[in-house]
Amino acid sequence: FKKVAHACSSAPLTYKRSCFESMGRDVGGVYRGRPGEAITACSNAPYGELRTGCLTGAAQDAFWDPSGQDEALKFCKILNDTGEKSACYNIIFGRAPEVLSSKAELQNFCSKAEIEFQNSCLERIQS
Repeated sequence: FKKVAHACSSAPLTYKRSCFESMGRDVGGVYRGRPGEAITACSNAPYGELRTGCLTGAAQDAFWDPSGQDEALKFCKILNDTGEKSACYNIIFGRAPEVLSSKAELQNFCSKAEIEFQNSCLERIQS
């Protein structure tokens, strides 16, 4: 993924963000079930918005169906950077209503997030 990050960094400015998000989805697929390794792969992206794009792409990749919710939550939980963690939770909280079909499933999902993010999750799923 070092080569992919280099290629994304060389892309025209208007495409960089989507390039790194796409890289993240690939990272998520390669390192499915191994969020620590996926996070390490995304560290090839420049710190800031572009690395965050990679991380959110990887988190989304884990959560295409209900069976991926715990992996997506774990991915966000082990991030250390506050901004990256918030972006990660924001992206999976937005995806939850698309993946989980009942209010009970959504509430259960939110209850598994880190305590300081649970209210944000509940607000997102009710809007």
